[in-house]
Amino acid sequence: MAARTTAAPLYLEEDVMPVPTDPRSPQQRIADQLAAANRQLIQHELSRSQRRAIADRIHELNEQARRLAARFTLTYTTAGGPVTKVGLPAHRVERIGTLAARGADRGEVWDIKVRDEDGGDVTCDFACFAE
Repeated sequence: MAARTTAAPLYLEEDVMPVPTDPRSPQQRIADQLAAANRQLIQHELSRSQRRAIADRIHELNEQARRLAARFTLTYTTAGGPVTKVGLPAHRVERIGTLAARGADRGEVWDIKVRDEDGGDVTCDFACFAE
């Protein structure tokens, strides 16, 4: 007697990620969240812990805004010579850096560095270079 198998669905309905529908840019979303947090902060009936939580959120949003606006320089070396990408936003560093890190794993890329606008080494700040 042969065992009967039933094919499982490839995914469950609740496992499907919703498609983002917010038409705002990341910068605009952060600006809107900052404005809302600042409005919330000026309310008189907030406790000290609530004010601290809102202030921490404002600090995080300001850091995100700074990170989105910042430009970086990505450098690495290949067999063909040194490569320098100047003026990259953080999301481009992550994208190109992921490819460079894969090349480093294969021994095709080395000396990967990311510098901020002030020339400071921020390589480890990017997820694609975290080990």
